[in-house]
Amino acid sequence: MDRYKALIIIPLVLLVFSVVVLVNNYSQTGEWFKRSIELKGGSIIELQLSERVDVQSVEHSLSSKFPLNMRELSGLGGYGIIIEIGPETDPQYVLTELQALGIDTEQPNIQTIGPALGETFWAQAQTGIIIAFILMGILVFILFRETVPSLAVMSCAVSDIVITLALMQVFGIELSLAGFAAVLMLIGYSIDTDILLTTRLMKGTGEMNDRHMSALFTGLTMSVTTLGALSALLIFGLSPVISQIAMVLIIGLSVDIVCTWMQNSILIRWHCERRGI
Repeated sequence: MDRYKALIIIPLVLLVFSVVVLVNNYSQTGEWFKRSIELKGGSIIELQLSERVDVQSVEHSLSSKFPLNMRELSGLGGYGIIIEIGPETDPQYVLTELQALGIDTEQPNIQTIGPALGETFWAQAQTGIIIAFILMGILVFILFRETVPSLAVMSCAVSDIVITLALMQVFGIELSLAGFAAVLMLIGYSIDTDILLTTRLMKGTGEMNDRHMSALFTGLTMSVTTLGALSALLIFGLSPVISQIAMVLIIGLSVDIVCTWMQNSILIRWHCERRGI
């Protein structure tokens, strides 16, 4: 059991690494993590293309003229590109520059969000996640009526969110409205697996090892099947929004596996053994 307890070092190291990444990002940019145009204001230009273009080359050519973020889309519907620019850049100017590079800019889909509206979305998003955590904490405490299991579940959910946000920065993924929806879904999924684990260990019957392995098997089955479905959504790329949600959830659920079974399970099992449950 002592060797098993040592596994908690892995999520703790990941959490420390994530905090360092977020603090470093804040020291360099003034923001803990990158936000998309939807949460800070600007324009999104989406173009459907008949053939693939060299996104890195195009972005390099345009970045000397104005700041932008560009990514490629590919799926059953063909190829495309999405360009995100700040509120100081005119979308029509961007389209003119793209035409000069030989890119077809007919029928562009342009979405513009003012800085004030973007900040409003961001404020509402922060309020939403705070409310989600408060309600989650109340629910967990009602279910188990004990401080240690409740704090263990909450700490696991916080670790999931912090590590996921840090990894999004490492992989260059901005937090968008779609990504924020995925983060809220991740909170729900994290609580789901943590409640499963805590219920099996604290209220189950049989030996502790049997209860633990039963919870592990069920939890991993849930996670792996969900990851498989999300991977299919990401591979087929049915829409940018679905792809963003799938990408963030794949990262988050992978993190949740580590935090649930190498952090929360150890804390709950230690609590049960200490109380002789």
